[in-house]
Amino acid sequence: MSKQQFVHLSESDLKVGTKLPWAIYLRSGELLAPTGFPIADEEVRRRLMLAVPVRAATTSDNRRDIVLAEGGAESEPEAHNPDPLKHLRHNTEGVILTFQLPNDFEPRKVNVEYFGRIPMQSVIVSAPPLGSGAQGWNNFEGMPVTVQIILGRSICLFKTTVLRYSPLPSAHLFLRSPQDAVTKSFRQALRVDAHIPASITMPDGYTVPALITDLSGGGCALASGFILGQAGTRLKMAFRVKLSDKLRVITVPCTIRSIKGKLSQQMRYGIEFDEEVDEPTVLALKSFVYEHLAER
Repeated sequence: MSKQQFVHLSESDLKVGTKLPWAIYLRSGELLAPTGFPIADEEVRRRLMLAVPVRAATTSDNRRDIVLAEGGAESEPEAHNPDPLKHLRHNTEGVILTFQLPNDFEPRKVNVEYFGRIPMQSVIVSAPPLGSGAQGWNNFEGMPVTVQIILGRSICLFKTTVLRYSPLPSAHLFLRSPQDAVTKSFRQALRVDAHIPASITMPDGYTVPALITDLSGGGCALASGFILGQAGTRLKMAFRVKLSDKLRVITVPCTIRSIKGKLSQQMRYGIEFDEEVDEPTVLALKSFVYEHLAER
């Protein structure tokens, strides 16, 4: 298939106070703004022009003005594709951004808050701090970002760029809405929020307290002021759950799979229960989850 044909746009094509009569793109074929996007003021037009926008060529365009898409972009741009994030509302449990600043040796992977989105235009998240001595986010508009959004038992992944930074009312980023996103299974079990004290037995035999903040039949999230170990460390945990108004003690071998937080703060651990957990214990855990889901 031949590469998509585009026509470069000038400032006279983007008139302040009007809406776009067609979708506009980057030369790579990535959607920059959809049809109907409002050019509210001169600043919006300036930002669009900085991206060197193009639109899809038509039969009435002068052949001398037509340019081909850069890279491997082929076929028609997906101007009429359904919104790939149409199921994304305030049902997100977490958002992870991965990006690399010019002076970074390795990509950064940070958790941010989800604030909302403008359909087919932008996803709005909190702006993570860049550290002392780093330039502000306003200097990194246009920077590539990989986004992971956790939605219950699924995770949505897509690549985009920083569209705009705003410091007020709290620092936040507008990420360009993607043309494509991949959603796949993330968790093997339903989980519910919890507030359950637990006793953790360390590899050296010492026991320390922790708090279960969410629980499923296959694992949980733990909060603790103690260092429980690194990812891959095997532990044993014990806690009580109420099933049909009766307390039951659950004891399970488990493994640390993820760690969040800093030593000066409360640490948060992602815990996976071992596969050899006996069937009655698995059934008790699932019963607890289903009872709490039914109470919602």
